[in-house]
Amino acid sequence: MKSSDLPERTCAVCRSKKTKDLLFRIVEKNGQFIYDREQKIQSRGSYVCRTHECVKRLLKHKRYKMEISELTKMVDDLKKNSKDYMGILKAMKNSQFLTFGINMVFEDIDKIHFLIIAEDISEKNDKKITSKAKEQGIAYIHYGNKNQLGEIFGKAEINVIGVKNKKVARGLIE
Repeated sequence: MKSSDLPERTCAVCRSKKTKDLLFRIVEKNGQFIYDREQKIQSRGSYVCRTHECVKRLLKHKRYKMEISELTKMVDDLKKNSKDYMGILKAMKNSQFLTFGINMVFEDIDKIHFLIIAEDISEKNDKKITSKAKEQGIAYIHYGNKNQLGEIFGKAEINVIGVKNKKVARGLIE
């Protein structure tokens, strides 16, 4: 079954719509929410993006009370399935395929095909970048922190990295 054939669901945290294969499913059992890894538990489910940011925000969400052990299972699955973006970006740092920093990314926005946004970026800048990405139809992820992204280019901190090459972007997305 192609992912385009799968039903879409809305993330309970960030409210974005995605196909079920791109989301974690959580269900309520005895007043607590548990992670439904196989997405087969017979109960009404809620969905959460498979991103560190949404899982982290789920911890603080008032409606979804989850044990740390359940959240840890979700994070472990994220780690198993995530690409080594840091390694890939470090290998590409001297190429012409990357641009970094909010101003440079906005300057090159017409050439950008994928964005990597620091998980600890300010809420104001995150909204600014993600809304521009959605407006332009650019895929993005939240990955690493500002210091880790900065290390790639020998800078103290970097909020966002833009990938300007379509093939490279596709490789990072898939």
